[in-house]
Amino acid sequence: MTVTVLITDAGGLTYITVTQASSNFNRFWFRIMSTGSDEHVYGGGEQFSYFDLNGRNYPLWLQEQGVGRNKSTYTTFLADQDSGSGGDYYSTYWVQPTFVSSRKYFAHFTSSTNGQLDFRNDGFHEVEIWNAPDSEIFPGQLVIGTATTFPDLLTKLTGLLGRQPKLPDWLYNGVILGVQGGTEAMLGYLEQAQNEGMKVAGLWIQDYAGRITTSFGRRLFWNWQWDPEQYPDLDTEIIRLKEEENIRLFAYMNPNLNREGNMFVEAEDLGYLIRNSSGQTYLIDYGEFFCGIVDLTSPEAFDWYKAKIKTNMIEFGFDGWMADFGEYLPPDAVFDNGVSGEEMHNLWPVLWAKANREAVEEAGRLGDIVFWMRAGFTGSQNYSVMTWSGDQLVDFSTADGLASVITGTLSLGMSGYGLNHFDIGGYTSLYGVIRTEELLLRYAELAAFTPMMRSHEGNRPDENWQYYSSVHSMKMLGRATEIYILMRNYTQSVLEEVYTLGYPAQRPLFFHYDNDPLSFDDSMKYQYLLGKDVLVAPVYLPSSETGDRWTLYLPPDDWVYLWDGTAYDDGGEYVTVDAPLRTIPVFYRKDSTYAQFFQNVAANTPAILPTTTMDPVPTSTASIASMPSEFVLLVTIFLVGKIWTP
Repeated sequence: MTVTVLITDAGGLTYITVTQASSNFNRFWFRIMSTGSDEHVYGGGEQFSYFDLNGRNYPLWLQEQGVGRNKSTYTTFLADQDSGSGGDYYSTYWVQPTFVSSRKYFAHFTSSTNGQLDFRNDGFHEVEIWNAPDSEIFPGQLVIGTATTFPDLLTKLTGLLGRQPKLPDWLYNGVILGVQGGTEAMLGYLEQAQNEGMKVAGLWIQDYAGRITTSFGRRLFWNWQWDPEQYPDLDTEIIRLKEEENIRLFAYMNPNLNREGNMFVEAEDLGYLIRNSSGQTYLIDYGEFFCGIVDLTSPEAFDWYKAKIKTNMIEFGFDGWMADFGEYLPPDAVFDNGVSGEEMHNLWPVLWAKANREAVEEAGRLGDIVFWMRAGFTGSQNYSVMTWSGDQLVDFSTADGLASVITGTLSLGMSGYGLNHFDIGGYTSLYGVIRTEELLLRYAELAAFTPMMRSHEGNRPDENWQYYSSVHSMKMLGRATEIYILMRNYTQSVLEEVYTLGYPAQRPLFFHYDNDPLSFDDSMKYQYLLGKDVLVAPVYLPSSETGDRWTLYLPPDDWVYLWDGTAYDDGGEYVTVDAPLRTIPVFYRKDSTYAQFFQNVAANTPAILPTTTMDPVPTSTASIASMPSEFVLLVTIFLVGKIWTP
């Protein structure tokens, strides 16, 4: 057989296209020369366990991130024994066939099919791509970009993949509180927070469509329209809250419909749900309830569901929503466009993001509405407005706890998506893992130095510590929110670089200190730069292990500790600082044009509260709280006879 390799240059990038004259091959291996263990590799989508990918392999297949994500832990063992849902170091909602090398190049593959990124060999990096059966052209291209600096490299990468639109100014009015339980409860939570001085931008009521209960915990009724019984008078309250109190409401939606709901019935009658091989509606068990999936490959179904977003979300009055899921598409499903499920699987969250984005744009609300997604793939950069890190375990574990949101954000940023946030406090509570006040507040103080603050009650609210579980927690979340608001002007200046240059908002140390070898060290995956001028080193372990002291690395520069003004000249060293609960280690560059601004942030931050105050929630709201450069590149291409058929 004949294989043709075409290499072209356009727009400062190199494109490598492979064409075969036969369909006898459905595996492609690309090898790119490596300099060995001294080379660092980043990207691959949103990787939660390891930031430097070198030395490991990563499947290119979207999946639930898992519970625990560490095969050496008891929690992951139990999840695997229970439902096979423990996950591993590579399991993630957002995979992407893209990596960035410390040699200042990126390699991006435009294929959407299965495969893997393999960085286990000293002499080369290998990318395996599974070809579509009977295809005569390799499904996509290898695109190579180079630059002399990491900022310039990310500008090139995001110029290829896309950049995010501007976030609305109202986002910095305060925290978005995730609450549930109905209209009365929602208003009670708001009053409670405001009485404690908390600045609230909005309320996220994901159960607006109704609720069900399963063994996993409290779940939503997946029928994405207002349930008047669950939230009476919501249609008027949503208007009043925005007009009179400048409080916005947020909802929840995904592309799956519970078969017990009227939206499922309508979609099935219209033939708008994906099918199985027998031509019947493909029903999936999402945990003790069955759903159909809207076939977004059908233009008619796509427009129908987009209209539902406009009507049930935007016209109803919501200013944003969690656009969940996107990673559950079965590979044996049958689609309107005739493309195999194996090819569509990774592309599904892109179509889902596109439906949401078009609905917002057609309503004339881009830049005013925020929807956030956890699943993604190549192309999500063009459509998604904001991401969140998914369903972290409510603990201090590094593979699936607080620390993992930092690593995930950094890897996603180096994959070309620059905006991310997380559930304050984490989400998943299983097998005796329960959220503590300390964990919740460590999350809160970290969120103050990110683009967006939003809390979540989790899957089992009644068993886990909530921000409203004590006056102390409410005041501490309020304090973190004040810092977030005080940081607004600087954070928005950083976000301008996301929108215009494609830099991630939260950046690895080497992004601006690439002459410092230590800035590339894997131990730096739990620190980040917010823009160029602020260094954040979150405390991601409990005080029982830290003694309220925290050691971090300062890259070569002159730094000032935000909270007490202590100067650390020259940098390039590890330092240890006091880090009791409510004091996240944050430094700013001494020569920053924002130096006086940062001094004002510190001076205006509310007084530090004692951490021992555990006052109960006031009696009047207790019932509410109890509710629910020179560059050398070597590419080798391998093919193998067809060894797989979906």
